[in-house]
Amino acid sequence: MYSRYGSADPVPHRMNLIRRAAKSARYMALPALGAATAAIVSSMSRVAGPLVIREGVDKGIVPQDTSVITNVALIFGGILVAQYVSTRITLYMVAWLGERFMMDLRNQVYSHVLRMDMAFFGRTKTGVLVSRLTADIESLQVFATEGVISVVGSTLMVTGVSVALFVIDPFLAMIVMLLMPILVAISIHFGRRSGQAYRQVRSQVGRVLGALQENISGVREVQANAQELRQEERFGAIDQTYYQKGMAAAKTVVRYFPQVDTLRVVGLVLVLLIGGNRVLDGEMSLGSMIAFLLYLNWFFEPIVQLANIYNLLQGALAALYKLYGLMDEEPAIQEALETTPLAPEVDGRIRVDRLTFGYSPDEPIITDLNLSIPSGQRVAVVGATGSGKSTLVRLIARFYDPQNGGVSLDGIDLRKLSFADLRRAVALVPQEGFLFEDSLRFNLSFGRGEMSDEEVWEACRAMGIAEWVESLPEGLDTPMRERGNRLSSGERQLVALARALAVDPAIVILDEATSNLDPGTESQIEDALESLLAGRTSIVVAHRLRTARRADRVLVMEGGRVVEDGTYDDLAGRGGHFAELIHTWESSEQRV
Repeated sequence: MYSRYGSADPVPHRMNLIRRAAKSARYMALPALGAATAAIVSSMSRVAGPLVIREGVDKGIVPQDTSVITNVALIFGGILVAQYVSTRITLYMVAWLGERFMMDLRNQVYSHVLRMDMAFFGRTKTGVLVSRLTADIESLQVFATEGVISVVGSTLMVTGVSVALFVIDPFLAMIVMLLMPILVAISIHFGRRSGQAYRQVRSQVGRVLGALQENISGVREVQANAQELRQEERFGAIDQTYYQKGMAAAKTVVRYFPQVDTLRVVGLVLVLLIGGNRVLDGEMSLGSMIAFLLYLNWFFEPIVQLANIYNLLQGALAALYKLYGLMDEEPAIQEALETTPLAPEVDGRIRVDRLTFGYSPDEPIITDLNLSIPSGQRVAVVGATGSGKSTLVRLIARFYDPQNGGVSLDGIDLRKLSFADLRRAVALVPQEGFLFEDSLRFNLSFGRGEMSDEEVWEACRAMGIAEWVESLPEGLDTPMRERGNRLSSGERQLVALARALAVDPAIVILDEATSNLDPGTESQIEDALESLLAGRTSIVVAHRLRTARRADRVLVMEGGRVVEDGTYDDLAGRGGHFAELIHTWESSEQRV
């Protein structure tokens, strides 16, 4: 287990990590002190057992004194009770400390990730973030709940048993200690070899999981092309490599533990040989001999655990390093220390002033853009792929901040608004409506949090989906599967639009919200949009002709600039960029 959760990742400033973790958990200092005290009592109770047995043998059994035997039995029973109670307290307290620390850390990391900017999610793989909150947390959790017990318990046992051995018979204890360097050496060697072997196993696990995810996600493609056998062979090769790595790791275990058992037997033989003669010569009592043999069995196991706990500690420190590194990354989009409040009734005026932006500062996508959108105007933004349409609306929603210039709402720079005011005023509906794995009610009210059923039904009626919701098996309580895949694309988008309407924003941004829909569903969505956009400032990234025709104003973008600006009919008659787009759209619709 210790090897499986190890790590080969370099971990700088280890003590700083430990101090930071201890500082963040200082509110648990009192329970930790209680757990340490219970662990000491548990270990010392166990160590005291053979010494009590020695007294019972030497002063009770040998001289045949029943009163001593009775007293020793009572004392031994008391020790067992103390050991039982203190061990239970130790295990519970350590488990509580570990689980509580992991829960708090997991919540802190999750909360931090939710507040990161879109650029962060653009450059960070989702799998990496999931790994931080699962595999790295699990590595820490194993150390916190099991490794800590092993470290504390093993250290106390090694110390206590070593002292007891020297108390009983210093000469025999010195002979046993001669085996210590050999045991430590083979344990360290095992720790390194097994850690390397299990790192290869963990690496191969990632390939196995990746192959499984790919093939299960693409099972329709596999079956449609009759490639089941080919994919079975590919997965079989990956699985075979996993098997080979696992067996290589198992061989390190097969070599190590028989060596430890051999050393333990050698120790027992030496004690029996030398200690037995000392008993016969009267230099050592029979009780001392029995106690020494009991201690010897306890002597090897904690040393093995301490030598191999290194891998577990390495894994925990590597996980801490990654998690703290993630938490130290500051979001590029931050709320101003002193914000300017929006008026309760937002007018919805938008102004873009000399805006320059690029996802990489050296490669600007939008350059020196100026734009003014009055309150209540419906604007369609069109252009070829890569012209900057989606980038512009993301800047207006403040998912990104420009390198130069700015965007203002009702005369206030977006960077001076609180996030609460900005999200209250601006709603963005993306290309594909995302639904959470919860009830339909939860998804409809997501933008506002708490909503009464009547308010939810009002939004449904306004979007024209009330009858559809009533027809569902459980109405508003109908559970949505992962990503809402129990609904069609059109139904998911209708829910997303109703969710935006429930927020009652002054500005609505639609980022190609109908581009993935069939014509019939698109017509239904377009009708719903009339309810959502009525009386509101709206910016629609238009992918189709119908969307642009319904706009009050059309902006044609190319190379990060607005190259044409006017009404649909005006631009269509100019014979410029927009006229070419209309021709392309019409040709596409005729082919459909």
